[in-house]
Amino acid sequence: MLHASRSLIRTSSDHLHAATMIRNSSTATKHVFACVLGSGVAGSSVAYHLTKRNIKDVLLLERASGGEFGDTGVASPTGTSFHSPGLVSASHPAHRYKPILAHSIELYSKLEEETGVKIDFQPTGTIRLATNETRLAEFRKYVNRDYYKEGDVCKTTLLTPDQVRELAPAVDHSRVLGALHTTNDGTISARALTQALVVGAKAGGAQVIDGAIPREIRYDKEKGHWIVALEDGTLVTTRNLINAGGIWANDIARLSGHNLPVVVVEHQYAVLTPNKTPDNTPAIIDHDSTFYVRKSGDDYLFGGFEPLEKTVIREDWYKKGVPTEGSKSIKADFSRLDDAYKRACDLIPSLEGAKIDARAAVFSMTPDGYPLVGPYDKNYWMSTGFLDGVSSGGGIGKYLADWIVDGEPPAELFDTDASRYERWGDRKFFTERSRETYSMYYNWSYTDRLAGRPTDRISGVYGRLKKDGASFSFRNGWEVANSFNMGVQNEEYLPTLIREYEMVTNKCGVIDLSWKGKIEVKGRDAEKLMDYAIASQIPALGKISSGLMLTRHGGILGPMMIFHHDRQRSAFILLTEPERESRDLYWLRRAAAEKQMDVQVSIVSEYLASLALVGPKSREVLSALTKSDVSDEGFPQKSTRMIRLGPVGVVCARSSTSTGQLSFELFHNRAETAKLYHAVMGAGRDHGIVNFGQAALNMMRLEHGYKIWGKELTLDTNPFECGIGSLVDFNKKEFIGRESALEFSKKEFDRRLALITFDTEEGIVLDDKYVPSGNEVIRIDGQEARVGQITSGAYNVRLQKPIAFAWIDNSVGKNERLVVDIGDKRLFATSLETPTIPPIQ
Repeated sequence: MLHASRSLIRTSSDHLHAATMIRNSSTATKHVFACVLGSGVAGSSVAYHLTKRNIKDVLLLERASGGEFGDTGVASPTGTSFHSPGLVSASHPAHRYKPILAHSIELYSKLEEETGVKIDFQPTGTIRLATNETRLAEFRKYVNRDYYKEGDVCKTTLLTPDQVRELAPAVDHSRVLGALHTTNDGTISARALTQALVVGAKAGGAQVIDGAIPREIRYDKEKGHWIVALEDGTLVTTRNLINAGGIWANDIARLSGHNLPVVVVEHQYAVLTPNKTPDNTPAIIDHDSTFYVRKSGDDYLFGGFEPLEKTVIREDWYKKGVPTEGSKSIKADFSRLDDAYKRACDLIPSLEGAKIDARAAVFSMTPDGYPLVGPYDKNYWMSTGFLDGVSSGGGIGKYLADWIVDGEPPAELFDTDASRYERWGDRKFFTERSRETYSMYYNWSYTDRLAGRPTDRISGVYGRLKKDGASFSFRNGWEVANSFNMGVQNEEYLPTLIREYEMVTNKCGVIDLSWKGKIEVKGRDAEKLMDYAIASQIPALGKISSGLMLTRHGGILGPMMIFHHDRQRSAFILLTEPERESRDLYWLRRAAAEKQMDVQVSIVSEYLASLALVGPKSREVLSALTKSDVSDEGFPQKSTRMIRLGPVGVVCARSSTSTGQLSFELFHNRAETAKLYHAVMGAGRDHGIVNFGQAALNMMRLEHGYKIWGKELTLDTNPFECGIGSLVDFNKKEFIGRESALEFSKKEFDRRLALITFDTEEGIVLDDKYVPSGNEVIRIDGQEARVGQITSGAYNVRLQKPIAFAWIDNSVGKNERLVVDIGDKRLFATSLETPTIPPIQ
């Protein structure tokens, strides 16, 4: 049993009594559509945007009583928003996150006029200093992916040292190689911003209660709403409960039996008073020493992200509950920022000798640094765990409000899925990974971070693959083999991938796909749910096929593979992506509840594993392990069989959809992965079998034009503009998104999804630096205007040049000469009429 603050948490033995207290309370009861717990930037933004959707029945609860602004407790010094440096940044390493930041800036630029609250938004821009070649290359790559188009709020450019001197004279330009400059973002008063959002929410009809500390929270299944009992005896019943509690979010969650994957971390900062009044300057960030500094009146506001060994996470607060004093109880210790401050003085000499008014605060964060946003339980929504609450708060508030009102996510933002750590995260991982993420907050280049790894999400052959030279990426807790060096000394990355590809496509290879998300749908109404939730035809017994889940607006919620082996058609397996499995689970369960279906939907990824055998020799390997007929006649394409391979029983699926090669995927009990792997490798030894990873698989799928979720297929697209409209079965009378999909099927679009190849200069063909990976901007040769953007790319062995999928404006002719900047090179691109090889049918 975890301990908690007495004032906030009741032990499990108290819950029945607490429920009786709630039911028997005779005090005033408020009935609302949405109740927001926490009125910092995150909570007040959700309330504000709900009222903008004409939802006036909103209640915003703030735990503090009174405050700096007299009539409200918002932005209390005990919380986080009060202490925010007020940096508003439009730059972010994840491209899909940028529209969120852009909306924040658009909102803040007009909020003062709308509400009458002076929020002091200063669109001074932001410069991020590059003091070494690694950082300069990182920024160059970022600019090459800049999504800016005419009319966008912000634009990012790469500055020379001389341009840095012009823009920020305080910086010693001799110490920098360049800088990333974003226009029109800047700084704001976070306290005033919070107040303005509350004023705006109240003007739209929302109510605000100060001094509102929740005592108990429970869900009434019969009535389908949440009940919140406050310390003063007030009861609130609400259809939607939004936990935006900041550092108290986990204490709030525990009141309803939940625990959140967040930590509370201390943050040191200071007000610096220099010897002379600082000149106007953009906000300045140094990615290497992780400091930030901004002008604030006659002072500078300075802070940084402490190194790993100095980062302090308050696990004692996790165990006992966050004290009422919150941030006010933290002791300032500027010595933790000694290295960052010394570096800041080197780069900005005017900081030397400044008077230091050291301060400290705490905030909550998640292990990956993204907030928890979206549904966490039945109409229980999260908006907490922000490292950049001011920058993203405006956009995330709109994103979540739209989701609550419309019943579906408005954009692809799977990084913030509130349930992404369910089933695998533990406190050890949360603390270790959060400490690393915090200390490397501004390090965009190093994404393969090792803290807390591996988790329990490893396949039965993880150790063997590691021994065989596998390098791993990390996907939602899983260790995913990316490539194998095979003991070749000093082999570069791209030659490694080419070798893997050639071995598999000429002989055969095995890939561990146990990390794939797997959802089971079973029960009396399983087939009915599949027909309703899936826009595609449901496969017959013994078949496997591609399917699509659509939103009600016709967007692609998720592509998946579907199969079943139950003659009563009461048990289906859906293959999805690990980052999406919680969202897909929520969507399917909600659809079942909507239609009152008798069905169970659950994630089975933890015990249903899979290995795939791929390549022209794969049938011969399979034949050596089974007496079953695996010929084309006995085991045709897109079919499944229950067979025995050596010592292991498997569901074997033959599908070349993602590889374009002869392929068999072997689904089995996770406990038997090692036995199955050794049997397959033994049988394949005489056929030249090798291990291969995700990178080589990506090369295969691109060469035959296979589109994947998260790259080509996202919530922001629809099947018909993506060229997969054939997966939508309009012969079905009803499925989610049918009406919208029908409209899309008749529409002409202003862009197209195309395969393109690149003509590379001599000497860079085998350098992976010049292979596009996604989001690079496309232009017409000789013109500056953006006419397209790459979704994903790889090296094509057959063509001996890079290949990529890209969105291209329909105004661009197919014979136009296109250019793409990758690294420090400009590559020329042309469209492919057809994939380089057709998939095996």
